[in-house]
Amino acid sequence: MFAWLRNIYESWMDYPKQPGDLLSGRYCVRSLLGMGSYGLTYLCLDRHSGQEVAVKLPRPSKRAQAVQLLQREAHIMRQMEHPYIPKLLENDKHSDEMYMVMEYVSGMTLEELIFEQERSFTEQECIVYILELMERVLYVHERGYIHRDIRIPNVIHREGKPYLIDFGLALAVGERQEDVFTEAMLEKRAPERQDVAFYSDLYDIGHFMLFMLYSSYEPQPDQPPGSWQEELVLSQPVRHILERLFQIRPRYENSRQFMQELEEALLLLEVNPES
Repeated sequence: MFAWLRNIYESWMDYPKQPGDLLSGRYCVRSLLGMGSYGLTYLCLDRHSGQEVAVKLPRPSKRAQAVQLLQREAHIMRQMEHPYIPKLLENDKHSDEMYMVMEYVSGMTLEELIFEQERSFTEQECIVYILELMERVLYVHERGYIHRDIRIPNVIHREGKPYLIDFGLALAVGERQEDVFTEAMLEKRAPERQDVAFYSDLYDIGHFMLFMLYSSYEPQPDQPPGSWQEELVLSQPVRHILERLFQIRPRYENSRQFMQELEEALLLLEVNPES
C-alpha cells in the first residue's frame, strides 16, 4: 500500500509542464520529450533566439538529489564539444528552479526508426552505423567518461547520422557509482552494465547491435523462441564480435580495439558477403 501511495504522490509531484508554460521566463514549452530517473526534458522555444532547444528540469519528487544530478550532468556536458553530441547552452537557476538548456537535435531515435518506421539493417549497414556511433563513444571515453546508457532511445538518427544524447547516468572513470546514484537507480541496471569501465559501454553496444540485426529477422513458422545465437543467421566475424561484447569470449581491452575489429569485419563482408 505504501509503495502504491508513493507512486501516486510522485506522479502528482512530477506532472509535466504543459504546452505554453514558460520556463525561466524565457523558454516556452512545446512538448515533453522524455522523463528519466531524475529529470524531465522538454522541447521549448527560446523566445530570445527564436530557436528550438531542449530544457531539462529536475523531477520535483526527487528533491535535492535530482538537482545535484542535474548539475553533474551539466558539468559533464560542458566537457563535450562534438558535432554529434548536443551542446550545453545554459545551466542556471531561476526562481529557485534549476534547469539545463541543450541544443535540440531533431530526428527519430533508433527505437522509433526500427519499431515505428520498420527500418531494417543488414550486417554491413549495422557495422557502418556502429562505427560512426563508436566515434562519438570514443570521444567520450577519451575525455575520461563512461556514458553507461547507450540504448536505442538515446541515439537520434538525423540525416543518416547517429547523435549520442542523454548523459544522465554518465560517470567519470574511477568514480564510484554508489557515491552518486541511489540504490533504486542502480537496481534498474543489469549487473553486467554497472561497472564504471569502458567495457560497460561496449556491453551496451552489443545490445544496440542486436536490435539493429533483429530488425531484418523473420522467424520461421512454428519456430520456437531461442537465443540470438540460435535465431540470427550471422557471418562469423559479426558473431565473434558479439561474443566478445557479451564477454562470451575475452572482452575488448578498449574501444579502439573493438573499432579495429569492426573495420576488419566490414572489409571481410565487402570482399566476401557470404563469410
